[in-house]
Amino acid sequence: MNFKLELPEGTIFINRTEFKEVLQEILLEVQGDNVNEEIMTIRDAADYLKVSVPTIRNMIANKEIPFFQRGQVIRLNRRDVKEWLRNNSSL
Repeated sequence: MNFKLELPEGTIFINRTEFKEVLQEILLEVQGDNVNEEIMTIRDAADYLKVSVPTIRNMIANKEIPFFQRGQVIRLNRRDVKEWLRNNSSL
């Protein structure tokens, strides 16, 4: 698989973190994540994180984990949960 990285002229990366963020965004676009696979139910999130459903519900109630709600339906975005897990793995 070949990639060609084209950036607008004058684009400057201040640090390694910014460059890494851009590469992650590009990777997500290239992978073409399926939207249906990204959205998880509370049960899906519990299975993914290997915790109980009540644990996920408590985390949502305490706003400890990223989620979104449409009416009474609560869902979690897999990408947000992965990022949250990566940022909170040292806890």
